[in-house]
Amino acid sequence: MKKMIVNCATCDMRSVTEETLQSYEQIMVNAATVLVTPRAKELVNRYNVALNAADVMEVPEGENVRVKQQNGAYQLTGDSAPQAGEMTILMVNGSLTIGDDALEAAQAYQSIQVNGSVLLPKSMAGKLSNLSVNGSTDIYPNGAILLRRNAVIDRTFALRARENALYWASRRLVFTDADLNVEKLVEKGVQFASRLALIAESLAEAVVPLLTEDTDILVVPDGTKFANGYAVLDKRFLKKYGTKLYINGDLLVKPEAVDVIPEIEYLYVNGQVKIPQDLVDAFEEIDAEYEDLTIQKAYGKVIEDMVRAAVDTKLLEKYPDGVQVTDCAMVRIAKDVTPELILERLTISDCAKVFCTEEQEAAVSAVSKDVAMIGSMGDMGEDIVDMVTGSLHLNPNLKVINAADYVM
Repeated sequence: MKKMIVNCATCDMRSVTEETLQSYEQIMVNAATVLVTPRAKELVNRYNVALNAADVMEVPEGENVRVKQQNGAYQLTGDSAPQAGEMTILMVNGSLTIGDDALEAAQAYQSIQVNGSVLLPKSMAGKLSNLSVNGSTDIYPNGAILLRRNAVIDRTFALRARENALYWASRRLVFTDADLNVEKLVEKGVQFASRLALIAESLAEAVVPLLTEDTDILVVPDGTKFANGYAVLDKRFLKKYGTKLYINGDLLVKPEAVDVIPEIEYLYVNGQVKIPQDLVDAFEEIDAEYEDLTIQKAYGKVIEDMVRAAVDTKLLEKYPDGVQVTDCAMVRIAKDVTPELILERLTISDCAKVFCTEEQEAAVSAVSKDVAMIGSMGDMGEDIVDMVTGSLHLNPNLKVINAADYVM
């Protein structure tokens, strides 16, 4: 008998039939949202169906319920209301921005389901009982012009800014451009709001009055460059950004960075610094701030940035200094690897899933850091791994569907 696995953001099971359910020995639905009717819910409960969902939404039987699907970024405005008398569910897989003129439009939906992030004006906070968010929610000031989450305010921005406008960024504003004409912003009556503002020292006195009082301020040395996201410290990175850096993300210091560390004049890492043991002393000599410092030993073998990684006894015995597996989607530990060898020679970090035997699980947990799932998922789980990673050894009795939205 066949098995079915559905991996999607939204699974519409309102029209599922008993014939479909009878065709499979087991059905597993992994989704953010599942839509059912009372009839479909009762039918599903009679069969071997596993629903792994953040939200199971039951809609009335026989009603003409329209489901409006949006994948990616979507903006809800005052003109986006459903037609009068129409029962509509809005489902957004991505980011939803609600305009400050859209309160009535948003309230007109039967339900708004968001798998991702939501931006809504302060005046709507607590007024949308039909809004469900599986992710983050940010509230912006009414009337503000929305910028990117991390917005760099440079010379060009000042030329194009609107008069008497309030600009808002959900994470941070960056004022480090030496050519920024602050007088032009003052002349136009521009204001800014965010959680944090990075300001070059020479601009601080002029820029601070343009910020709302609830914006935190970090003054950085003149010439500091802003780098957004994960960074690797090497000669190429310093050539691009210079020797004064604010890194919004984690920083990996590789062994070859030994020659460039002394060149750094200022470093702020809004995240974790990963560094080899033999570079720690040199790194501590520079002007650096960071959230956490992780010292990495010199491994005999490093496996990184792979969709699927495999570890067996032969691999671990080949490298007496140990094997590190990092930033991999899925890691499979061969059954022949003993728990003692795992503890002695294996390190796993920043990986989504590690598949191992029950006997290996305790040892794998002890050598792992920032791993979402450790253990065995059985035969069905192994088939999922094969499908996602593109292996040709698939179970012919398994049907796997990967989609943004799926109607069953």
